[in-house]
Amino acid sequence: MLSRFSDVLQTAADVLAPPATRLEDFEYHWKMILNFYQNYDENNKLHIEETRIPHHLHQMLQLIVEEEKEQHGGTVGPCMEAIVQRSVCLLDALCALAAAERPPGARALALTTGTALLRRTRQPCVNSAHVYRPLQRMLIQCNESPASPTEKEEVELLLTLCGLVRKEPGLANIFTTPFVEDKSTLLSIPEDIQKLIPIRSKIQTPKKNPLFEVELPPNPLRNVSIIRTGKDDVCNATSSSSVDDNVSCKSHKTVYDDNDKFLLIDLLLSYLNSADNQVVLRACEGIMIVSSLPEDDIANLVTSCSPACETIVEKLAAKYKCVPANVEPSDVDHLNITWAYVAQDFGDKSYSKFHGYRELTSFFSWLDYCDTLMKECHPTIASHLSRTFRQNFLEAAAEAGITDVHHAVLVTAILAKCLKVVDSPDLINEFSNWLVGDGEVSEWPLLHTLINNCLTENYDLTLETLRFFETIIEKGTAHSIQRVVLARVTSRGYRAPPPAPDDDERDRLNDLSLGREREYNREAMKQLQHEDHVNEQITDILSHEGLDPTHHDEGTENIHRVINRRLALLKARIEEIMLKESIPTANTASIINYND
Repeated sequence: MLSRFSDVLQTAADVLAPPATRLEDFEYHWKMILNFYQNYDENNKLHIEETRIPHHLHQMLQLIVEEEKEQHGGTVGPCMEAIVQRSVCLLDALCALAAAERPPGARALALTTGTALLRRTRQPCVNSAHVYRPLQRMLIQCNESPASPTEKEEVELLLTLCGLVRKEPGLANIFTTPFVEDKSTLLSIPEDIQKLIPIRSKIQTPKKNPLFEVELPPNPLRNVSIIRTGKDDVCNATSSSSVDDNVSCKSHKTVYDDNDKFLLIDLLLSYLNSADNQVVLRACEGIMIVSSLPEDDIANLVTSCSPACETIVEKLAAKYKCVPANVEPSDVDHLNITWAYVAQDFGDKSYSKFHGYRELTSFFSWLDYCDTLMKECHPTIASHLSRTFRQNFLEAAAEAGITDVHHAVLVTAILAKCLKVVDSPDLINEFSNWLVGDGEVSEWPLLHTLINNCLTENYDLTLETLRFFETIIEKGTAHSIQRVVLARVTSRGYRAPPPAPDDDERDRLNDLSLGREREYNREAMKQLQHEDHVNEQITDILSHEGLDPTHHDEGTENIHRVINRRLALLKARIEEIMLKESIPTANTASIINYND
């Protein structure tokens, strides 16, 4: 009874005052955020989590996600349309909060909200000018200072943008330089946002941000779209007020200049030296995603205009140089590390399974990342990265250790382990070519050094070098097998050449008396060979008669027995023949007895 009565009251209330629509709720939460900042006191030390701002932002995001579930055919709901049309300047407001850091904690909240908006929506409309320009301003604020307390939020935003570019490669044009409006425009907050959120910003030229390392041409156009377009392209945008809200260069082929940079990957490189291992791993994932884009122009942009390959290999060389010189070579082969490896005891700096464990683990984990990156990335990037690996690591850092007597054992063990664990074809080819060379085998100094290390009196070095050669044969290419094995077999390189005879040796060979002596020796050798042949025949006869020829003590008796048996058979045969010819048997017997 009471439930029916409450339903009637609710129906009457809905008729008199219908419930707010989703868009009205969305605008309500937006106005509450603006109202908070209109009355914000700069002296207030409250943390942002103690305010209602996180609640309102969460509700706005939830409304966008719920309305998107009800949309069909790829249409945009009214809440998302309000952001695209900029009637609700949510993304610009997030940029302002991240720049001002008011209240404390606003920067992390703004970055987290922007990341969630891009991840939780199926159509974030990044190709719209009112969406990608605030994102550009957020990117500029990333890595303003090393060891930032918001490193995790910054790298998550970058990783999310990398995923969007992976789904739609045409969006990569948005994050290339120098197609930006100008520095002052990107660094400043729009005037309408400054009026809505009147707080002092801490925006300044970011430090170590690759966007501002580009020298733009003099007198750049002020109203240039960040997306490269042709003269007759309908995608052309001239200003923020007249730009098309559906700007997209999904099918547009971009031709980059020498001064261009791919902002996403350059920003991700700056997080590789973070003290937080999780931040480093997320940056590595983003670099791998960007490097695997199938577009050739993006790959050429990464290899020619970005220090990505050089930075990754230099980091590997730096980790290699940190390995202690007194590490036991036998401990190197026991490691089995992947690039995402984070041991539970790794945070304890006092823990170590053996001396140099942490340094070796760090080096081989980064080597595995380089190997995985080469397998996953674009072929152009893989080729460039493998060449850089040879120049900046093998030739610049590792080669000197092989010729150093004091460190050759450890260096050889590490290099053998490196070649054993890598799987990338490009990396194995460069590794093998560096070892065996391209010129004549006898002229390649590194291969000659390795061969000499096998002949030293240092048995540890000899053993490790032989293991290294075993790895070269197992993991090497056809070229390395040809150079190390087949070329030496066909040329009999394994046999030392005989020494050239001197004058005394020639005179001795020309002496007549010595010549006669050599002739006698030849005759004696022929006689011995004849005797050996006779012995072999006797052995065959003994075997045929069922006697064991190995019993040397009974050899004489066996011979007489065989001869007597043969003579008895011969006697019987002769008697048989003579009976047929009527010859007296007595004469035959006398002949046989005479022979006995």
